Amino acid sequence: MANPVNGHRPRRFKSTRIVIAGCGQVGKALLEQFPNRHFIATYRPGPESSAKADALRAAGARAVACDLNNPKSLAKLARVAHRVVWMAPPNAESAADNSLSRFALHALSSGVRQQPIVTYISTTGVYGNAQGEWLTERDPVNPQSDRARRRVHAERQLRSLLPLGVSVHLLRAPGIYSAQRLPLERLRLGTPAIQTEDDSWSNHIHEVDLGRLAVWANFKGGAFQVLNACDDSPMKMGDYFDLVADTHQLPRPPRLAREEVRLKVSPMMWSFMSESRKIKSINQQRLGFRLKYPSVADCLSRVSAE
Repeated sequence: MANPVNGHRPRRFKSTRIVIAGCGQVGKALLEQFPNRHFIATYRPGPESSAKADALRAAGARAVACDLNNPKSLAKLARVAHRVVWMAPPNAESAADNSLSRFALHALSSGVRQQPIVTYISTTGVYGNAQGEWLTERDPVNPQSDRARRRVHAERQLRSLLPLGVSVHLLRAPGIYSAQRLPLERLRLGTPAIQTEDDSWSNHIHEVDLGRLAVWANFKGGAFQVLNACDDSPMKMGDYFDLVADTHQLPRPPRLAREEVRLKVSPMMWSFMSESRKIKSINQQRLGFRLKYPSVADCLSRVSAE
């Protein structure tokens, strides 16, 4: 089978309508990798709708305003989709996330000849705190935050649709970075990091690689697949901040004991800093996907050379 990411794109890739639901920065990076294809990109209606639509059209997609929590909007969107890459986060006001399963059910009954193929961007947060141990797709989920529990709920809703003919690919993404998504403001503010001996392990994926992997998984085939969408190089979180600081000639963050850091950062930031795990993807390697950015250090070295 031809690979739409690493090689010649199959003919069906050129004619298939792919919906990018919740097309933010990663979605735009995806569009830049596959110009002038049949992408339909959704954005949330609001005061900046015109600017959002213009940006998506400029990236080569058909822009559609869509409230993904509205059943009527989901039904309308499902009628035009052959495949979907779901990048929208769960509704933070709800303990569950049923939007994607509703969309898939609408797609099944919409009359579109192709059965729905869904790639869902989840999070490695579903694994919870592993105390720095290695985890792969074979390890069970153990969500320890509300946002991770919502992702697990969405994953389970999708799994339940497999007997109905929906093909599902779950991409569990860690910290997403790019030149525009680095913690530069955090470094300028001097926000502390945890001292090395107590620090948490973190994992990363460049937004370009996440976008490429989302399309690649959608065309790779198979009824169900879980992929840890991570690069090859877990890092201690403080080492990540040091590397970014050195690349951008900013002061390294002060290192403090864990409890001191917890008192100085927001509860949201601490929820990320308090969980430690090293993520490896068995399935990404087995299926042959090649990263453009195999590590944060590799990416930042290119930035330094420019």
